[in-house]
Amino acid sequence: MEVEVKKLTKKNIEEIIPLRIELQKFDFKGNLGLDEKILENKTREFLNQNIDKELYMYGTYVDSELVSICGLTIFKYFPQADDLSCKVGYITSVYTKENHRSKGYQKKVFLECIELGKRLGINKFKLSTKNPVAMKMYESVGFIDDEYAKKLKI
Repeated sequence: MEVEVKKLTKKNIEEIIPLRIELQKFDFKGNLGLDEKILENKTREFLNQNIDKELYMYGTYVDSELVSICGLTIFKYFPQADDLSCKVGYITSVYTKENHRSKGYQKKVFLECIELGKRLGINKFKLSTKNPVAMKMYESVGFIDDEYAKKLKI
């Protein structure tokens, strides 16, 4: 069995989409609330516009099959007294195919995203999740709960 972590580019978009859709199905408990093809097309459009610009993606391949993905989106903000870099790395689209879980593949791509962020001068990372198993992995690399985060959905 050959396992390889790769930086994903526009040429990998069609491989990324099914994993991203499966992540959405997991997050929304199987009920996307819209036609899956619409979500696929919007995801394709988003990836074409953003990959290798503000969004960087890594994937784990097992025997040439993409089984795990993780993304890093870079947000810019005003300088702060504790962080003059003006950037935060947001970890996104963390997903591993069900039959490949608990093998360390996700952690590999997750750490690649963190390392890339560090090379780009980012020293603050954020993420959100509904998955308690994923929370344990994030905590194992140093993520802590943020008591100040709030959300508004309109």
